[in-house]
Amino acid sequence: MPNPQHSRAARAALAAVALSVAVAAESTVNQALGEARAHHRAHRHHHPAVPSSAPQAKPTPAAASGAAKPEPGSGSGAGPGPGSAPASATSPEPAFVDLPDRSVALALPAFLDPDGVTVDVGYPDAPVQLTLFEDYRCSDTAAFEARQGPTLRELIARHRVLVHYVIESSLDERLSGSGAVAAADAARAALAHGGFPLFHALLLANQGEEEVDGFTTDRLLTLAAQVPGLRSAAFDSEVRTLYWKPWVDAAQHLYDTAGVHHGTPSMLLNGGEVDLWVHPELLDDPSALQRYVENAANRGE
Repeated sequence: MPNPQHSRAARAALAAVALSVAVAAESTVNQALGEARAHHRAHRHHHPAVPSSAPQAKPTPAAASGAAKPEPGSGSGAGPGPGSAPASATSPEPAFVDLPDRSVALALPAFLDPDGVTVDVGYPDAPVQLTLFEDYRCSDTAAFEARQGPTLRELIARHRVLVHYVIESSLDERLSGSGAVAAADAARAALAHGGFPLFHALLLANQGEEEVDGFTTDRLLTLAAQVPGLRSAAFDSEVRTLYWKPWVDAAQHLYDTAGVHHGTPSMLLNGGEVDLWVHPELLDDPSALQRYVENAANRGE
C-alpha cells in the first residue's frame, strides 16, 4: 500500500513544477508582447485613410478671389479657434526650435498650384518636380523634414527642384483633436500672406507629440510671430476662425484620392510614386536625396 505521506509529497512536488513552468511561460509571453510593442512604436508608419467618396470641397469665393478677409467671429468656420482657451498657468510654453537655414526658407517663393489645392515652393524652371504628402501632426513627417528639409530647401534655392506640398489632416480623426486641421489652415493663411516656406518648416520643427494635439490657436500664432511680417490682424483672424477650412477639406480629398501607398510622408517624382520601402534612404539620408534629385535632373525625367 502506498505511503500517504510519500503521495502527498509527490503531489506537492508536481504542483511546484507545474507552477514554475506556468510562471516561466507567462514571463516569456509578457516579454514577447513588450518587445512587439516596442518594435511597433519604433517602426510606426501612418497609412492613407480610406478614399473618401464625398465631393471635393472648394475654397470659398473670398479665398479664390483674394477678397478682404473676415474679422474674428465671422466668415467660414466662425467661432473660437481650436484650443483657443488660455494655457494653464502650470503648463510651461513648449520650447521654440528655430531653423539653422531660416534665411534660405525666407527667400523661397511659394504659390498656389493651378489645381487650387497644392502648395508649390520653388521656381517653375526647375527640371525636377517632387510632390510631398504631409500631415503637420504626423511624427514621421516631422522626422523627414528635420532630416531632409535643409537639403530640399537648398535644392529649391538652386532651381533644381520644384516641390508640391499636399497637406492632409486625418490624424485628427484617428487620434482625436483638431491640431492638424488648425495647423493646415494656418499654413494656408501663411501662403496667402507670403510666409509659407518658413512657417511650414517651423510647424514641423515645433510639432511636439502627435498624440498630444499641441497645435492650439495660441501656439500657431506664437510660431507665426517667428516669421518676419507674417502676423497681422487679417492673418490672426484667418487662424482664429479657420477661414481656410474649405481649402483644408479640399487638400484632404486630394490626398484621399491620390492612391499613395506610404501614408505621410509620401513622395512623387515628376508625377510617379516613389517606393519608399525600396528607397528608405530618401527619408533620412540627405546625400541620397540630393543624388536622387540631381540624377533625375541630369536624365531629364
